[in-house]
Amino acid sequence: MIAQLSRNYLKARPGKLIPRLYAYFLVEGRPATTKGRWFNKLTFAFLRSAAKTESGNEAESPLFITGTGRSGSTILGMTLSLHPDVLLLNEPKALWYLANKQDDIIGSYSRNGGRYVMSGKDLIDGCAQFIKGVYSKSLRLTGSKKIVDKYPEMLFRTDYLSGIFENPKFVFLTRNAADTISSTFKWSQTHGDAVKNEDWWGVNGMKWNLMVEQVVPKDELLSPHLDVIRGLKSDIDKAAVEWIVSMNQGLKEILKYPDRILRVRYEDVCKNSDHELGRICDFAGLPRNELVFEYGRQVIKEQTTHKIPEVHPLLKTIIEKVSHKLGYGTKPEVISVVE
Repeated sequence: MIAQLSRNYLKARPGKLIPRLYAYFLVEGRPATTKGRWFNKLTFAFLRSAAKTESGNEAESPLFITGTGRSGSTILGMTLSLHPDVLLLNEPKALWYLANKQDDIIGSYSRNGGRYVMSGKDLIDGCAQFIKGVYSKSLRLTGSKKIVDKYPEMLFRTDYLSGIFENPKFVFLTRNAADTISSTFKWSQTHGDAVKNEDWWGVNGMKWNLMVEQVVPKDELLSPHLDVIRGLKSDIDKAAVEWIVSMNQGLKEILKYPDRILRVRYEDVCKNSDHELGRICDFAGLPRNELVFEYGRQVIKEQTTHKIPEVHPLLKTIIEKVSHKLGYGTKPEVISVVE
C-alpha cells in the first residue's frame, strides 16, 4: 500500500492523509527493492530546496525509532503518526543520503558503499543544516511539532545524531530473535529482485558486506569468529547476525545515553499498547492522546511466536546469550535494562 496507508488509518484521522503523502513522496525517497524510483529526481529537488529553510527549535529534538528491521517499527511509527503533533518520516533515506553520501548502506543511490557506524567525526559541512532545514520546513508545511524518524540503523549513529541535534531521543525497539529472524528471511524472499540482485541485504549484498566489515569486528561476541561470519551464505544466518549486532549495540547505547534512549519490547507493546505508547509519549515530550491509544489497541495484536530457525551452531549459542541479556531467555542474565 502507498505510504503504509490503510483504511483503518484514514478512518481514524483523515487529516493525516496529506502529511503522510507529503513525507512519502517528498522526503523519504524510493530506495532499492521498491517501485517508482523514477520519482526520486523530484524528491531530491524538493529536499535540496527545503534544506535552505532556516531551522528552528522545533527541529532540535526529534524521536528516532531504532533497533533492527522487522521488529514492529513500522506499525509503531504509524500509530504514533496519528498524534496531532507528530510527523512521521518512515526511513527517509533520500534525505539522509543527500545530507551525507556516507549514509547509503544498501546501494539505493550510490554504489560506492557507506558507513554503517557513524560518529561525530563523520559529520560534514552543511549536513546538520540540511537535515534541520528539511525537518523545519516539513513541520511548518504539515502543521506538526515533532519529527518521528523511523530508521532502525540509526541505532549505530547516536553519536553522529547527537552532533546534529541538541536533544535527539531514541526508542530502542526489541523483538525476540525467532520472530525477527523469521520475518527478515520471509521479507527478503518475497521482496527481493533476483534480476537486479536486490534484497534485504541491499544491491549486490552491500548492506551485508558493510555490516561484516564495519560492525561485526566491533561486536564482542562475533568478532572472534569473523572468518566464519564472512563465509555465511544463508539469509537466515545473515538475519541472525543482524539481530545479534543490533541488540548488542542497543544495550551499549543505553549505557552511554541512559536519558536519551528508551528500550521498548515489541512483545510488551502487543500485550499492553496503552501502557507502552504512554511511556513513549512521556519520553518524547508528547501529550498523551486517546486516539493514538485507541488505534494501537485496534491494530497492534499479539503475534504467534516462532521457533528459532535453523541457524549456524555458532550463531545459535550467541543468540541464546544475547536473548538472556535482553530478558528473553528462560534464565536471563539481565531481567531488565535501563528504560
